[in-house]
Amino acid sequence: MNPARAMPNPPEVPSPPEQPPAPPPARPGLRARLWKWTKRLLILGVVGLVLAVATGVGAYLYFSRGLPSPEALRNYQLPQMTKVTCADGTLCAEFYKERRTVVRVEDLPKHVRDSFLAAEDADFYKHEGLDFWGITRATIKNLIPGSRKSGASTITQQVVKNMLLTPERSLGRKIREWILTPRVEQTLTKDQILNLYINQIYYGHKRYGLEEASLYYFGKHAKDLSIGEAAVLGGTPQSPNRINPETNIVRAKARQRYVLGQLAEHHFLPKELVQPELEKPIVLAPRPPPLVGGYYAEEIRRTLIERYGEQAVLEGGLRVSIAMVPSLQATAEEAVRTGLEAVDRRQGYRGPLGTMEPDRFARLKAQIDHRIEEAGRRQKDAEYVADLAPLARPGEEPKATDEDDGAEEQRPELNPEEEAPPSTEEALVASIPLRPLKEGLRLAGYVTEVDDKKGVAKVDLVSRTAEIAFPAVKWARQKGKGSPSSISDVLQVGELVRVRVLKALPAPAAIEATLDQVPVVQGGLVVINPANRNVVALVGGYDFERSPFNRATQAHRQPGSSFKPFLYAAALGSGRFTPLSTLNDAPEAFRDPYTGKQWKPKNFDGKFEGPMTLRTALTKSKNTVSVRLIEAITPQAAIEYARRAGIHSPLPENFTLALGTGEVTMLEAANAYATLQSNGRYTEPLLLLRVETSLGKVLEEHTPAFEETLPPAVAYLTTTLMRSVVEEGTATAVKELNRPAAGKTGTTSDSKDTWFSGYTMDWVASAWVGFDDATPLGSAETGGRAALPIWLDFMRVAHQGLPVRDFEVPPGIVQVRVDPATGLLAGNSMPGRLESFLEGTQPTAVAPPVGQVDTSNFFLEDGKRR
Repeated sequence: MNPARAMPNPPEVPSPPEQPPAPPPARPGLRARLWKWTKRLLILGVVGLVLAVATGVGAYLYFSRGLPSPEALRNYQLPQMTKVTCADGTLCAEFYKERRTVVRVEDLPKHVRDSFLAAEDADFYKHEGLDFWGITRATIKNLIPGSRKSGASTITQQVVKNMLLTPERSLGRKIREWILTPRVEQTLTKDQILNLYINQIYYGHKRYGLEEASLYYFGKHAKDLSIGEAAVLGGTPQSPNRINPETNIVRAKARQRYVLGQLAEHHFLPKELVQPELEKPIVLAPRPPPLVGGYYAEEIRRTLIERYGEQAVLEGGLRVSIAMVPSLQATAEEAVRTGLEAVDRRQGYRGPLGTMEPDRFARLKAQIDHRIEEAGRRQKDAEYVADLAPLARPGEEPKATDEDDGAEEQRPELNPEEEAPPSTEEALVASIPLRPLKEGLRLAGYVTEVDDKKGVAKVDLVSRTAEIAFPAVKWARQKGKGSPSSISDVLQVGELVRVRVLKALPAPAAIEATLDQVPVVQGGLVVINPANRNVVALVGGYDFERSPFNRATQAHRQPGSSFKPFLYAAALGSGRFTPLSTLNDAPEAFRDPYTGKQWKPKNFDGKFEGPMTLRTALTKSKNTVSVRLIEAITPQAAIEYARRAGIHSPLPENFTLALGTGEVTMLEAANAYATLQSNGRYTEPLLLLRVETSLGKVLEEHTPAFEETLPPAVAYLTTTLMRSVVEEGTATAVKELNRPAAGKTGTTSDSKDTWFSGYTMDWVASAWVGFDDATPLGSAETGGRAALPIWLDFMRVAHQGLPVRDFEVPPGIVQVRVDPATGLLAGNSMPGRLESFLEGTQPTAVAPPVGQVDTSNFFLEDGKRR
């Protein structure tokens, strides 16, 4: 291998001479640069515009899906109330989802219509539904930190939101509102839109539509509103639960001044007409009287809904006439309240509603006091005091009532969208009802002082202080304790208690009050006019708002001895017994063939008095005699008479029926007694008399259809037996009426049910008292002690000014003078007593002189009469 050879170096090449650097390119001119950026911005703008349009079209198409048609508003009928008229022609009830009476905007004065435009949408007749300048102003204002948020909804938008959409607060709902608003403007005229708005919108205190708001706040029709009043109502819909003139007169006045200013600024009214209204106080109408008959009205409402459906009753504007007489209904309600409170006091005191630390109460009191200062005063209302009951049950939902309870409405959906929801404490303060101070007012207060030396407790009602003296609480015996010996045995500082105002003395004197509590025991009263069977009064409990269950029509309770008149009527109708037939009141064990059980009935007082007449047995309510009677005639015979009188509830076919073990309602018991009162003439009790549509078409009308279901003479004879109950038996208190009356007490086992049913020539009534859960009332409570006072309190008032009338004697009755001891004709040497008999059953033999013969039964073995 040859070694490598070295390569020779190449010759050097000379470098070329260095060239000077090239000059930089010339910069484009200013015009070129501007055109370049303009093209970029134009392209970006076009792209943005395309995207915006695409987004807008997409959003429009997306949110347009499923939107309601504005055509639905063209013939839309706003929901209207069903109005119920009482027997005296007055309005006594209203049924509604929304309390509304529609008025035509064309019938309203110009200043009334303009007040709503000034308050909500001054350019209403100029824009096409959306106020773009207003939206822009509101958007800019809402972007400024610290500024108060505002909206820009036109009247048309509000109609869309309230009638076609929901009050949901979301961007999606707002976009749908923007889409629908122009469509509504194209479908309806401006006047039609305004008409829907004025009649649909909410004004606070459960009033919808301008007409109902005008009647409630100012006691006049909408067409009669003054400029100042119209400005108040025009401004109220912005926040109806907070700035209505009753809840807060200060806010209402400020809002009214704003509306008045807008009326002048937009040339709706000349300044010389607006200026005087700025300083005038807002004058509210006197407080509407509370409606009576909550239980009666609810029974009518349930009946109507069963027949016509909920929508027709609550939205269809029916016109209904009922048999209730408001004055008698009020009397009946007062009688039930008084009677149940008397029973409740005998049951003892159940203690305070609750307790609260003084520091917390002081903090809440300051806020409540501020509410009182700003609340609107009705004419004839002296001052407000606070009902502190909600403080004992914070967080509990207040019960809805037909009538306003003086508390601020907790309806966040009604607040403007920019308004923050209230805190828990603010909501609690707002829930406190404010009550006009008057004698008889019942409310809850806070005990701030208890002085045993003076025997006085002080109760704070926020704006006033009430004093309770020890004598007013002596009844307040607590369970497991003896009667109180000092006021501190009953009341302690920090307790929330119910009080009743006795004397509303002017400040600075303290209000005189007594301790109060809501009864747990329940009861009721049904009153019928026997001439036409109109149910003139019906009370189904102590307080409808607290307990709407209607014990007069829905509760089936054992009538006890108040059923015995039907048993006695059946016995008399059999032709085998007369009022002077003798049966033995003695202990005996009966084997009931209908149940197969052996049974030993006892009398209520535990005493047995031997042989006695039927009249005496019913007068003394002897159970043993009743059992002997039903054994003789059979339970089926007694049931038949009860059915023919008007008792339709199931009845037991056994001997216990003699003691009233079958369950009945107060209404059917009262009507069955009315059959006896009217000498055997029966017809259904009438509550509902007439129903018409809103256009006047009669849907139903009712009048009594009497039929003779019991022999008149038998019914009359039964009445004479019950007269003895009133004159010398278990119901002698009725003699106070100083007129012929008949009736029967009833007390069931363990006093679970107590009754009194009875009548005069003018009224038939049935009263019941007991616990809903059938807890015994206690051995001291009887029909004569618990139920009879309710019946008598009503009858005492109802008979004022009525002439005294005796019961009509029908054909088939023979009246003879008899010896009560033997049941035979009284001889000339005996004074005797006038006694009624069915024709052909009267005695023919003359009683011998006393001491010559033993008393014997007058018992007819044959002859059966019905």
